Amino acid sequence: MTRFSGKKPYHLEFYSRQVGEIKNLLHVLELKDGFDESENRPRMDMYETGDGVVLEFDLPGFRVEDICLKVCGITLLLEAHKPREQIEGSFICMERTYGDFRSAVQIPGDSNPCSITAEYRLGVLRVTCPKSDGLQVPIKEITP
Repeated sequence: MTRFSGKKPYHLEFYSRQVGEIKNLLHVLELKDGFDESENRPRMDMYETGDGVVLEFDLPGFRVEDICLKVCGITLLLEAHKPREQIEGSFICMERTYGDFRSAVQIPGDSNPCSITAEYRLGVLRVTCPKSDGLQVPIKEITP
């Protein structure tokens, strides 16, 4: 007769991981739903390199001190504010946007949130999420 080792059986560990991923996804959706409709979402590109995932946000005309970048679990939160410029006269055409900008993006699961870096240059915020070899959890199918 085998003794219980004190660890969760494999199927319960797998179930717990799946529930954790679902909770994280719901958290991301809650953050996106919490944004005000009057706020803008900056345009973003996301692509994968050999070293990790890169996110690029278009934030032209922003000052670095007006940009806030946070990592909340597996979610990357971007908040920025661009004040309206004071002008003399009245507008004939107004296409540029001002005010609050927000975005919530789920970080890929194989990225290490502790080693994320960001650089703001020429109106583009580039966020690099390097891959982490130690955080990957291999899952293999076991047949009886």
